[in-house]
Amino acid sequence: MKTNIISFIAIMLISILAMGFTHKATEQNTILIQTVDSHISSTTLSESAKIISNRLKDFSSDKFNVTVLPEKNQIQIEGINEGSKPTIENLVTQKGRIEFYRTYKNSDLSRMLQGNNQLFSILDKMSVNDLNPWIGCTTLSKTKSVNEYLNSNGQPQHCRYVWSDSSDSTKVCLYALRLEHDNGSLLSGKDIDRVQSNQDNKTSKYWYVEFSFKKPVVKVWSDITKRNIGKSIAIVIDNHVICAPVIRQAIESGKCQITGNFTEKEVKLFAALGKYGELPASFRVIK
Repeated sequence: MKTNIISFIAIMLISILAMGFTHKATEQNTILIQTVDSHISSTTLSESAKIISNRLKDFSSDKFNVTVLPEKNQIQIEGINEGSKPTIENLVTQKGRIEFYRTYKNSDLSRMLQGNNQLFSILDKMSVNDLNPWIGCTTLSKTKSVNEYLNSNGQPQHCRYVWSDSSDSTKVCLYALRLEHDNGSLLSGKDIDRVQSNQDNKTSKYWYVEFSFKKPVVKVWSDITKRNIGKSIAIVIDNHVICAPVIRQAIESGKCQITGNFTEKEVKLFAALGKYGELPASFRVIK
């Protein structure tokens, strides 16, 4: 009898320990984000929460609880696994402003700078050539000195310098984007009708993004692609170049497919940001 009691106690202890480890493995967190604008309306705050909720549903199958705290101008997101917290923080605070630009090659920019190649000399020499859509790359630690040079020397007319996304890399590349006649982009996220992430059915290894433009700009996009076959169009989200695919052929239907060495997370982030439009307010993580 005593042996049975001891065995029972041992089983109970093992069960309690197992439950403790299981809870720890699936421990969930809360993110609290605060609006930058202290005078935001409750309507704008609710609209932001709706966009954030839709982004989360589109990006992950996890169950999130999004709550508006109007008296504090805050939004609370519950149900976040520890491992995905940095990604989710990025997803819920990104403005989601999408822009499309033509890019300048090194030779184009060199002519615009009238032969002053000092900018190219402070970038990685191996990355400076006309074969790439960027004008040069460098390490994250050196971007400060490059930015100081750019700020002190300005930028050529009809040109905008933008870095590539650095969230998953220690190396970033600098793009020279061509500003159009209104000093803006070719098209923006407001012109996008639908975005979704997909996986190649044949290999199940490659992920890609599909999107289509709204009817009023289908002809505009068709003309853009006809004039730029073999050239890169940079896609910018919140002042970072996400990718710069090469136009292979004229796209007359308005439906596009972006392929490349993308991870599942990258294409799902792009789709989640592009599908629901820009956040009407800016946020920062406070918890």
